[in-house]
Amino acid sequence: MQNLSEILKQFQQKYSKIEETSLAEVVKKIANDEDVRHFWAENQTKLRQDAFQLKMMDLHEFVQQKERIAHGGKSLYPGYYPQLAIEKGYPHVRYVAEESTQKQLMQAEKLTSYKMPKAIRDADLQTIVVDSGRANVVTSIVDILTQLLKKDDTYVQGLYLYGEFGVGKTYLMGALANALAANNIDVMLVHFPSFAVDLKNTIGKNSDVREKLIMQTKTTTVLILDDLGAENLSMWIRDDILGVILEYRMQNELTTFITSNFDMNEMTTYLSETRDDRDTGKAARLMQRIKFLTRLIEVNGKNRRLEN
Repeated sequence: MQNLSEILKQFQQKYSKIEETSLAEVVKKIANDEDVRHFWAENQTKLRQDAFQLKMMDLHEFVQQKERIAHGGKSLYPGYYPQLAIEKGYPHVRYVAEESTQKQLMQAEKLTSYKMPKAIRDADLQTIVVDSGRANVVTSIVDILTQLLKKDDTYVQGLYLYGEFGVGKTYLMGALANALAANNIDVMLVHFPSFAVDLKNTIGKNSDVREKLIMQTKTTTVLILDDLGAENLSMWIRDDILGVILEYRMQNELTTFITSNFDMNEMTTYLSETRDDRDTGKAARLMQRIKFLTRLIEVNGKNRRLEN
């Protein structure tokens, strides 16, 4: 087995005329780095004979970036830390996601957000102020989250949150969505009025896009329909979009949440009256599905939008 210090010494002698002082310091840091020494000891038989001499700058980058992180700085790729690997017989620096970055990447993969406000991306259950108007809903959300994390195929009923503008219904659902995604559970958070408008705009165009979006909404593990009742309702949206989504989710017992400014009586009235007709029967059938999928909770409190 070759001695690492000897290899580095040979390199230093070979390039002794190039910035002697700084080069000596670089070589010394590399020689004294425990990770480099361990990498050398474990992989010497896999490395080419001139590996360390030709890839000295890679080793320097590895040690330098580690040192920067150790002193509270960021690496060349923030959120990632350097790691030595072998590529065609030579040492190579690759960057591996830190735990927090891995969590963010997984969260981004598991969470589909459709036309939701940017502030929801940072919503966190741990930072929510639990006042008298939201204590019940926060407790219920945490209970449901706990049940979903068991992943035991038992049906978990969602919530129907209603209340005045700005009391935090959307933020609460955003915090739940982030928590679910961080725990490897697929969740889709949909601003329903925007969703309805976009679907209507696909009529006569690419139906594949529309069908794919509807299918994703139907089948996602957890669905959150935000601000239901704020859109200008048509028969098509009520019967062929909302009705189809809720029917599928009820039949397959998929956890669903809804937020609205309407309580369930007001929602019944809203669903019975479209621009095209009045149909209390269809509204009643939709409400049966909503009541199967969700449990009603009122969210009270001050308008937090005005505070901000």
